[in-house]
Amino acid sequence: MGQQYVDFFAHYRDTLLHNPSGFLYSFAKGFGGDMFGTWSYYLMSPLNLLILLFPVSMLPSVLAIITILKYGLAGLSCGYFLKKKYQAADWSIIGFAVSYALMGWMVANQLNTLWIDAAILLPIIFLGLDNLLKSQSAKLYTVSLTAMLIINYYMGWMIAIFVTAYMIIFGIAKALPVQTGSYGKVFFRWLKASLLSGVLSAWLLIPTFFSLLTSKTNYSKNEFRVRFEYNPLDMLGKFINGSFDFKQLPSGTANIFVASVVIILFLYYYFSPTINWRFKIANFGLTAFFVLSMCFQPLDLFWHGMQLPVWYPYRFSFIFSFWMILTAFETFKDISAHNIRWRNFIASMTIILIGMLYIGLKMKKFEYLRAGNYVWGWIYLLLSIGLIIFYGLYRQHKLLSAALAVLMVGEMSLNFVNSLNNISYLNNTDYTKFAGITRSLTDKINQNDKSFYRTGQTFSRTKNDALTANFNGGSIFSSTLESATSNFAGNIGQPNGDAYILYSNGTMFTDSLLSMKYWLNERPVTVKTNQKTMPQFLSTLTSKPDLSKYELLSQTKQTNTYRNPYALPLGFVSPKQPLKTTAVPNSPIAYQNQLAKQLDPKIGDLFKPAAYTDVSYHNIYPVLDLNNAVLRKKNMMEQSYITMKVPIEKNTSYYMTMGPNISNTQLSVLVNGNSLVQFRPAKKTVVANIATGGTANDTITVKLYANANDVWLQNVKFYKLNDQKIARFSQDLKQSPYKISNWNNHQFTGTVHVKAAKQSLTTTIPYSKGWHVKIDHQTVKPRKWAKMFIYVPITKGTHQVTFTYWPEGLGIGLTISLIGIFFVIGSYYYKRNH
Repeated sequence: MGQQYVDFFAHYRDTLLHNPSGFLYSFAKGFGGDMFGTWSYYLMSPLNLLILLFPVSMLPSVLAIITILKYGLAGLSCGYFLKKKYQAADWSIIGFAVSYALMGWMVANQLNTLWIDAAILLPIIFLGLDNLLKSQSAKLYTVSLTAMLIINYYMGWMIAIFVTAYMIIFGIAKALPVQTGSYGKVFFRWLKASLLSGVLSAWLLIPTFFSLLTSKTNYSKNEFRVRFEYNPLDMLGKFINGSFDFKQLPSGTANIFVASVVIILFLYYYFSPTINWRFKIANFGLTAFFVLSMCFQPLDLFWHGMQLPVWYPYRFSFIFSFWMILTAFETFKDISAHNIRWRNFIASMTIILIGMLYIGLKMKKFEYLRAGNYVWGWIYLLLSIGLIIFYGLYRQHKLLSAALAVLMVGEMSLNFVNSLNNISYLNNTDYTKFAGITRSLTDKINQNDKSFYRTGQTFSRTKNDALTANFNGGSIFSSTLESATSNFAGNIGQPNGDAYILYSNGTMFTDSLLSMKYWLNERPVTVKTNQKTMPQFLSTLTSKPDLSKYELLSQTKQTNTYRNPYALPLGFVSPKQPLKTTAVPNSPIAYQNQLAKQLDPKIGDLFKPAAYTDVSYHNIYPVLDLNNAVLRKKNMMEQSYITMKVPIEKNTSYYMTMGPNISNTQLSVLVNGNSLVQFRPAKKTVVANIATGGTANDTITVKLYANANDVWLQNVKFYKLNDQKIARFSQDLKQSPYKISNWNNHQFTGTVHVKAAKQSLTTTIPYSKGWHVKIDHQTVKPRKWAKMFIYVPITKGTHQVTFTYWPEGLGIGLTISLIGIFFVIGSYYYKRNH
């Protein structure tokens, strides 16, 4: 929530209130990217509309309200389901409904608000399925399943697996509540209704599928292995009160906590002699499928769409908790009608007590489990057993139903408190202060400059700051990040991963190429009150001496804003032939030189190797060459570092490369005694700006501190870039710019004057099949350069050029959904008239 979703919600508000084109595409997503897939996964919950009623400064409070509402709606839908399916109307429904609303999965995933809609809709979908099986209307099932697929297709997939497994397993056992007609006819009705839901949601599902093909599916690990991920008996620990902590978020067993009453009645279901044996067999088959899915990797992979989850494992476990509650309530109604068979009840309780003893014996294995919580588990278990016994003896007494509800609510509330106390939250002001500062800066820039440009930062709260502050940036953290964007960022020396890029290590060349026209820079907070330094809300992201070459545009007490005079426009004319080169060197500096020569063949190499002198070693064995050397300490306990001098030529920028295996914990870099601040975890070698020469030659001192016994200086090299070179490069490509007259996130219209033949209109718009280009109203096919951006061949003369983005598959999806709507309308009128 703190690192990703809250920024998406800020974008949600800006898009719906101010810039609807952001629904399709946004240049706040990295260097630019499809937003349709982002919306379909993160932002389609109807409750998000509440965000529109409040300013961004109140966003954390609004999200708290939405979270509370989702808890309440989950309980309401479960209670409504139990009331309608079992024709029940006593106080016990409250206990079972609260057990569902506050189940372990809800507590563990409350910050993943985009998934909680699934818990709200699951009981409604199952109620619709029950109606369908009883030969009643299929409307509720179709509408609720369609809503689920639209709100979150990912969780919709899991619910679809559950419903399908239920239909198959209960059909085989001949245990479906079919009242009229054969199983084949009912199965066909269900299949038709399910397919109709898919058709009605095709307008969202199909373009989302194409979006996933260019993003998550390209880098996710399937890791198909036939193995058990852990001992299935380890799941028992999650039935104890407070069985959750922070370590369970990245990995752990499934969160399946429900009230002790539910566990008792769920197990007694299989021992009750008054429940049909076919139902028991079918129920046991589906339960076994769930249990196996939560520990057997191939099934786990299948539930998650053939993509193993990164953090928050077993995301489908809420369905198993629902299944337990449904089964337990059915047992409760059976007891109300037929009393308890005490011998059978004792047998089922014996199994539960053995399970509790097993948990006690294995307590050390369950790191998340505390002795106090284990005691509370015993207390609530014994109270629940006692209350159920009383209920079996005095079934008609209304106070017992109320007591059951109170007991279940108390147990679930205690688990809620104990579990949430084990995780931490982002401070409200950490977001609101940052959002207020950055939005005011970018709003001021936008008021004075209506052209297209990107903005860089030397400070950061998250990789999604551009979404919160509403500017075109170069960073993003999203499951729908295009793999080509991540690869390009890594190729030019920016920190990158499967789901993120961070434009924090830009050189003067990449700043120019990527239209980084403005830079936001933090200023140290030095004002003191009562001898305490004021809190600093702007965390330094990167050291960037190059900013001294840019124009200081404005200042506040906390920030500086710079304008980059070398920033290129979004599009410009360059020779066509060199753009066809696709090889990528291993070095980011070599790649940047290659890109510069492709765009401006006469420029030569922008970057050249920089020398260093006077190398001295403190408690480190000398090496012949720093690059790829291994630093070894002489004395393990003493401080160890290398010192060197780097001559700085006037009007020249200096950079240092570091390989991906060098972490901040292994190597610290000091330049003239100041720490070199850089975000370094990355897949490839990163670039760091270490110095910038002024009007006279100078020398800097660089110290490399070895923080481990052996430190590999992977790809550690020094480079320099002369100001005149980058100025000439910028001037050459600005001679024939793409002059944009109108633009929004998904469309650009403008003109370009081409002075020679065999040229191309070259852009830094990320290539996608969704982009369509027209030159003088004639459609042309866009091409890709640098395995990343769009270019189009163009003839000599002045041309009008339009770029338009339309998500791939959206047209097909809309057509299919419209056919589905016409089918529904036609069916309605046909039935009414006949």
